[in-house]
Amino acid sequence: MTSFHERLQLAKRELSRSVVDVNLNIDEQKVSKYSFFYGIKDTDQIPDHYFRIIGKSGRYIRLTTDKASDYGRAIVSDLTNPITYRAMTGSTSGGPINILKGIIDFSIGTDGSGS
Repeated sequence: MTSFHERLQLAKRELSRSVVDVNLNIDEQKVSKYSFFYGIKDTDQIPDHYFRIIGKSGRYIRLTTDKASDYGRAIVSDLTNPITYRAMTGSTSGGPINILKGIIDFSIGTDGSGS
């Protein structure tokens, strides 16, 4: 299992790639071995109140804002799938990459066209 500090360093290393922003306002005293870290797609289509609801439990901590495809396209030409080494597909592409790299446990995105 990856520690909070390791995840934070991984997220910082991915800035400008699969990570758009890292949440540096995390209260480390609230982080436990039972915490789950998540990322959100870089879009304004996800209402803020969802994150307030998720955050109330204290177990779910937003660590990253994940790169979305440019202009909502289904292929992200500047991100590579770490398993297939092909161009990443899906408009929420940064989230799955960050999961595979061990930065976050889950990602919240959108599905506007069924890609």
